[in-house]
Amino acid sequence: MKKILIVTSNFERGHFFPDGLEAWIDSIHQDCRCVDATDVEGFTSTLSEFQPHIIIGGWDMPPIPLETLVSQGGSVEYCCYLAGSVRKQISEAHIEAGLVVTNWGPWVGPYVAECALLLVLSALRRVAKWNYRLKVEGRWRDREVDNRSLYGKRVGIHGYGSVPRALTKLLQPFYPVISTWDPWVSDDVLSANNVTRADSLEALYAESDILVNLLPLTEQTECCVNEKLLRSIPEGACFVNIGRGKVIDEPALIEVAREGKIQIALDVYAQEPLPEDSLLRSLSNVFLMPHMGGATVDRGIDCGQRALSNVECFLAGESIENQINLRTYKLAT
Repeated sequence: MKKILIVTSNFERGHFFPDGLEAWIDSIHQDCRCVDATDVEGFTSTLSEFQPHIIIGGWDMPPIPLETLVSQGGSVEYCCYLAGSVRKQISEAHIEAGLVVTNWGPWVGPYVAECALLLVLSALRRVAKWNYRLKVEGRWRDREVDNRSLYGKRVGIHGYGSVPRALTKLLQPFYPVISTWDPWVSDDVLSANNVTRADSLEALYAESDILVNLLPLTEQTECCVNEKLLRSIPEGACFVNIGRGKVIDEPALIEVAREGKIQIALDVYAQEPLPEDSLLRSLSNVFLMPHMGGATVDRGIDCGQRALSNVECFLAGESIENQINLRTYKLAT
């Protein structure tokens, strides 16, 4: 019999397991214990006293001490992480020491892609501008509207992992011409998705009507979208960031945004929460969301159920989905 420690906050339990965990715990016939993720002292003492083999946790779970791993003389064999990046809880040393780790991997991709499509359409239709006029200024539209359509547009996607592939499918009804820049993706993958490889990163930005950034944050990608790239985006085009905020040179983005020549839609920022005095909050050509492009309140259950299925597979000695290795660890930011 394995010992399973479930480390979740009230929010995470409601988000991933809205129907509760009692029935699942009864069904697996293992020794399970739950601890509140916000109780760091309780988590630490339970780790020491309970000595779990499996830990299930999410965003609010405290870091897992390296010495608790079975390879280090402890008991922990597997961490089933309910969300995306595990960097706050698990280091590269954990992976190197043999800890089995899974996350939601591509499961959340369709929901992030859905939000990306929302950002694209909001930028094209100038939602931030018209919402402000109607709600704050009490005005109606004028005759010189500058709304744009998505149909037939040139869409550039910076990065081509699981979310961009899901976004590509959502874009198909609009008959776009999609290109990407991702040196690590194969030609076969691009061909299968009817996506062309841009001649260069510079060409991707300069030749797209809509540019969607979906890069992970690494040492190599931090601030790689610089002022030169941002200024190369055609006038009247749209820039969307739903990848990672620090991939963008945010001061440069703000300067470009202030000039009003392009439309911008953002879900992620260099500093989160976005500072109250950020100029991004005041610009009518910038549509903002507070980093909520992932699983929605009604779809978090999908990720929760599949995570529990992973635990069941691990218990049965079967293959599990979305296992993190050193490469995927570095990309899951």
